Amino acid sequence: MDQTFAKEYTVTADLTAEAMGSGGIPVLATPAMVAMVENACYGELQKELKSEETSVGGFLSIEHLAPSPVGATVTVRAALYEHAGTKVVFSFTVYEGEKLVGKGNHERFIVQKERFLSKLS
Repeated sequence: MDQTFAKEYTVTADLTAEAMGSGGIPVLATPAMVAMVENACYGELQKELKSEETSVGGFLSIEHLAPSPVGATVTVRAALYEHAGTKVVFSFTVYEGEKLVGKGNHERFIVQKERFLSKLS
């Protein structure tokens, strides 16, 4: 896996704080930013896993620093900085053009799909 990667997203009306119920204004919601970060890191990591493996989020710290309007393109840029056994940790930034709108760390764990799902019963 590349040590760094980026993925772009467009802020749509359904991703706003107003639509998601996390605020009363039509700007990118923090929960939507969290989902973008998880999606980017999951997708990049999944490229390297076996078909019977996946990864699950375990921890995410985020600072949402600036608003982004509907229609804006935001880019999640992440870097793998720790891979110890099944634990994989990324640092990330989220930019709208040159404006830093978010940053933090995201920890994922590689799991065997069937073994993980067996914990449900």
